[in-house]
Amino acid sequence: MIRTMKPTSIVSKAALLAILALVIPRAEAQVKPFKVTGGGIASYLPVVPDEPAHHFAVGQATELGRYFGEGSFALIQFTSPTTAEFSSSEPFVFIAANGDRLAFTYGDVDNGAAEPGNVTLTPQPDGRFVAVFVAEFNPIPEESTGRFARVVDGSFIMVATTEPFVLGDKDPVVYAWQGQGWLEYAKGKK
Repeated sequence: MIRTMKPTSIVSKAALLAILALVIPRAEAQVKPFKVTGGGIASYLPVVPDEPAHHFAVGQATELGRYFGEGSFALIQFTSPTTAEFSSSEPFVFIAANGDRLAFTYGDVDNGAAEPGNVTLTPQPDGRFVAVFVAEFNPIPEESTGRFARVVDGSFIMVATTEPFVLGDKDPVVYAWQGQGWLEYAKGKK
């Protein structure tokens, strides 16, 4: 007996294959929660847009364990006398104890952030200020190495709070930060 396929059967099978082709690549990725805590020192807090300031941090993070990291940021524009937008001017690179690197931009809408970072200045009774920085961090896969070479996407919100400082001084400023979100890893070898 010779069996022939009906055209509707061929169309159904083609549709099923097309759906599977869309689903399978997504199934090859793994999303993991990401949390980070720590603190560090900013070389100073700029009050002029586009003037970069270096900062570093140490702390603990998911998948990284104990880390050291550094990068730079700059104000984009003031949005009021006590608020401004900012973004990374150099990526912030977390470095694990074994040297693996996990690179991010923050407040960078060209790298996936929903909006620039926001900093709010709060005057203190002694005339100094405390700054609270909030920004979305997004990975830079091509600059990440070791176990982070398979990172393909991600996002986390970081909140950094400074110790009181004198606005306009070029003195180092101590800060603490924490954040949480997710990282997406490609399965298999990259």
